[in-house]
Amino acid sequence: MTEQRPIAGARALLRQCRYASLATLTRDGAPFASLAAMSSDASGAPLLLLSDLARHSKNIAGDTRVSLLLDATGDGDERLTGSRLTLAGTLATCARDDGLQRRYLAQHPESAMLLEMSDFHFYRMTVESGHLVAGFGRIDTIGPDDLLVAPELAQEIAVIEQGAMDHMADDHADAVAVLSGLDEPSKLVAIDADGMSLVAGARSVRVMFSERIDAASQLRTAIAKVVRQIRRNLG
Repeated sequence: MTEQRPIAGARALLRQCRYASLATLTRDGAPFASLAAMSSDASGAPLLLLSDLARHSKNIAGDTRVSLLLDATGDGDERLTGSRLTLAGTLATCARDDGLQRRYLAQHPESAMLLEMSDFHFYRMTVESGHLVAGFGRIDTIGPDDLLVAPELAQEIAVIEQGAMDHMADDHADAVAVLSGLDEPSKLVAIDADGMSLVAGARSVRVMFSERIDAASQLRTAIAKVVRQIRRNLG
């Protein structure tokens, strides 16, 4: 089924934005905004790697309610006509595992050293609502069920993810190079229902599927479709 454009746009922002404005609440209830590096887990839920020493972490310890602004307006002259997504929900620490580390480093390969520091911890956002502004008069409220991948599907894909990445590396290295669009050796490091993440040195690339897949069995077709489309675009 073809996705509604606002929902597809919001999902793309959620997967592709590498930085977000994080709004927390101080002890006396005043708003406090800061800049945070972000990624997403297999379901699309935002992942942040925060230091215990940061003021926003201390605010979260007292009140877990937060908001994230994902800004894709760029540096254009008409920034208010660009897309941005505001998420509301709560933020809490989560157990670190190989999957979370790999997904975070897919977006921020330069941050590997932070994982060795004892004061840095992963936080996962529980999204309660999304407010998408995609241009003048294009405003939509999007719920978590539309933004995020169902837990069952996320787990289904996670089971075959490593095998799929190994297969691409061993048998389709040329396709991986096409997907990254980079001249240097690239590696596929994460796959989910919305697309794929690749790294080449300290550079990261996010490739979105044409639409979210509904089952793990659709993964092979979705990847092949993206590769064909990129090759057509390259001529």
